[in-house]
Amino acid sequence: MAKKISVILPVYNESECITATFESVLEYSQNHPSYHFIFVNDGSNDETQEILTSQNQGKGYAIKKGVEASSGDYICFLDSDLAYSLSHLEFLIDKLEVFDVVMGCRNQIFDNFKRVKLIRLLAGKIFNVMTQSILSLNFSDMQAGLKGFRRDAAENLFEKQTIKRFCFDVELIYLAHKRGYRIGEIPAIVSNTHISKVSKVNLLIDSIRMLQSLIQIRINERLGLYEEVCLVKL
Repeated sequence: MAKKISVILPVYNESECITATFESVLEYSQNHPSYHFIFVNDGSNDETQEILTSQNQGKGYAIKKGVEASSGDYICFLDSDLAYSLSHLEFLIDKLEVFDVVMGCRNQIFDNFKRVKLIRLLAGKIFNVMTQSILSLNFSDMQAGLKGFRRDAAENLFEKQTIKRFCFDVELIYLAHKRGYRIGEIPAIVSNTHISKVSKVNLLIDSIRMLQSLIQIRINERLGLYEEVCLVKL
C-alpha cells in the first residue's frame, strides 16, 4: 500500500503569492494523489485570511497545529511561497525511507551562494556558529523551510516543542539528535522568486532573537523539559 504524505504550508501575510501556490499545489496533487496539503493561516493581517478562508503565534506554532491535523505516514513542511519547489518533496520522501528526519540543506547547492543576498549569507553563518557552539549540532543548515519526518518521529518531537518562532526547527533537530533519531539531508534549491523578495532579515535584532532561542533550548534541557515520560505498569 502506498504511503500517505501530509504536507504542511504555514501561511503568514502571503496574499501576493498564495494564489500561485494554490495553483501549483492543485496541479501537483492531481499528479500525486498520495499527497495531501494542509494550509495553516498564522493570523495573517493582509488579504491572506480572506483568500484562505487568529492570532499570530509563529511559524513553529502553525506547523505544530498542522502536524496535529495531519494523518500521513510521512509529514513534511514547506514555506508557503514555495521558496523550495514541490519537486523537493519526492526527494524528502525517498530519504525518509532510510532516515527518521530529513531536512533541506541550502549549502549543498553552490549556485545558492551566488544568488542569495549578502545579508542572508552573513545571517546564516552567524547563526550556524551560534548553534554549533551552544547546542553542539554539527549541521550546516537547519533553518531551510523544508523538512520531513516519519509519523512516529513527528509525534514524538512536536509533542515536546516549546519554541514557536525563531529556532523552532533547530529545537526539533536538537530533540531528534538527543533521542537518537537518524537525521538525513537533501540539497535545497532556493527559487529565484524567493531570492528576489525584499529581505526581512535584521542582522542585529534577528541574531539576538536567535541567541535567546538557543539559550532557551539549553535551559529547557537543564530543566528536564525534553525528557520522555516512561509509564511503568504495576
